[in-house]
Amino acid sequence: MPTIEIEGRSLRLTNLDKLMWPDVGITKGDLLRYHALMAEVILPHWRGRPMTVTRYPDGVGGEYFYQKNCPLAAPPWVERCTHEGVNYVLVNDTSTLLWLVNQGAVEFHPAEFTISGRSAPSWAVIDLDPTPPCGFEAAVEVALLCRQILLELGLRGYPKTSGAAGIHIYIPLAPAYDFTVSLSLAKAVGFMLQRKAPQLVTLERLVRRRSGVYVDYLQNGPSRTMVGVYSPRPTAAATVSTPVTWDELPEAHPSDFTVRTVPARVRGLGDLFAPVLWDHQTLEHILPVLQRV
Repeated sequence: MPTIEIEGRSLRLTNLDKLMWPDVGITKGDLLRYHALMAEVILPHWRGRPMTVTRYPDGVGGEYFYQKNCPLAAPPWVERCTHEGVNYVLVNDTSTLLWLVNQGAVEFHPAEFTISGRSAPSWAVIDLDPTPPCGFEAAVEVALLCRQILLELGLRGYPKTSGAAGIHIYIPLAPAYDFTVSLSLAKAVGFMLQRKAPQLVTLERLVRRRSGVYVDYLQNGPSRTMVGVYSPRPTAAATVSTPVTWDELPEAHPSDFTVRTVPARVRGLGDLFAPVLWDHQTLEHILPVLQRV
């Protein structure tokens, strides 16, 4: 098995020929290559955030498990943090990222806060989850309505595909608000969306009673996570949760963005999610609205 030197650390890679996505022939070696190519773009979004991963030791068609606690056998150079009794991994560098991928990690779910600001969410997120038979096209329709609402509120949102059928719209926030505020913002937007499109938008939590596109505002909370930007997903096509522009969203489809295609896209367009790192928006102008939600 090959051993690579990265960032002054030795990392032994295993089972590089293992098929992680058998339907499209993507191996663990391909997945490691994807993250090596993407690390410079990925790490600013994931660094300093307690990380939950989903591991697929036998590929995405096999059994999987969620991992919050850092394994005891982790190399000593893997940075960790303790939050609410859990010893999380911090994906602060490329060597840690590749070590997790070598362990079979496919999905990455970073916390919505950094360890330096645990009470302050970095963003509010509007999670649009279409209920079958609705699909991605319905989520796009609601996302465009959401953009109108955000503009009316004087806010900017940044969309990404979930990698499945949904869309996530991030509203980056100044570090002046707690999770009650980010939750209230997402809930208020959800109610506004429902008023605009009552036949299409639902806030119903029970899946059996749900139809249309579900606005899951409850994803805003200190114990909640969203699949990280640029994280692969365990779909048959090896799709990736990928930022898109508002202009291209009507013509986009999750199958456009995969482990094979996203690195070239980012080389050409850059990181479309970069503003989420610095566009820290204030909410004083709409706090009275949120307090009524």
